[in-house]
Amino acid sequence: MDAPTVGILRDVTLLVWLALLIGVAAYKWIRQTRPSAGWNSGGQVDAYPFIITDGLVVAAISVLLLGGLQQATPVSPDASATPAELSASNMFLSILFQLFICAVLLFYLRAVRNLNPLELFGLNRLNLRRIVSSAGIFMIPTFLLVMLTSAGITQWMEGFWPNMGSQDSVEAFRNSKDPLAKGMLVIAAVIVAPIVEETMFRGFIYGVIKRFTDSWFAALCSALLFAVVHLHVGSLVPLTVLALVFCAAYEFTGSLAVSMVMHGLFNGGSILLMILFPDMAHADAG
Repeated sequence: MDAPTVGILRDVTLLVWLALLIGVAAYKWIRQTRPSAGWNSGGQVDAYPFIITDGLVVAAISVLLLGGLQQATPVSPDASATPAELSASNMFLSILFQLFICAVLLFYLRAVRNLNPLELFGLNRLNLRRIVSSAGIFMIPTFLLVMLTSAGITQWMEGFWPNMGSQDSVEAFRNSKDPLAKGMLVIAAVIVAPIVEETMFRGFIYGVIKRFTDSWFAALCSALLFAVVHLHVGSLVPLTVLALVFCAAYEFTGSLAVSMVMHGLFNGGSILLMILFPDMAHADAG
């Protein structure tokens, strides 16, 4: 990553972290002065099982992300860019790492907090037919909204950041000649990432922040963190919009499975567009 990218992502993460500190304190004060306030009880997502320990875990995650960006070594924008390489072995390790992170979180919730993730995230709330139909209904306007947002942001940023490019994973997919590596990236984007990222960002981080604030504040903070971890400035706004829609779908249905399916459909659609229209500007996969 070049220095401007590192700086912007670091600053956004720092702002989210500061917003969490101030927001949690402010919401606590408001609830103490107005005992009737119950903004975190709205919607279909039950945030009450989460406790202060979970809040500390979310704070630690945001601090680790900030620390990682702080330690990142910026590359000079004038340096010749090396095309991203995609290999089956690297994709396999990436998939294993994502699954490991998800497994650690689920172990914490089940073994340490004694919570059932299926019930906590509403995964058994809807049958398969309702999950797919709900995801399909949400997905049509979502894809159009994110595509339009991405096109607008890209056009706006071309005036002062003409060589932005796409996410590294997108460039790697375009440049790769290895069908196995490409296939594994598709699996990672359409299956693994939706499960892992929705569990982490919508299921856990959003739920915990909602517990101590409200759904709007939690949706924005978790959406920004979701966008930052994709490490691409041009995708910050489109992915934030996408994450906000995922939060809305989760709240409306009460089932994290709906946002998981939506996430997979979005990534799959993005990859399909990239294959069919390689030169067309579109939203990067989430």
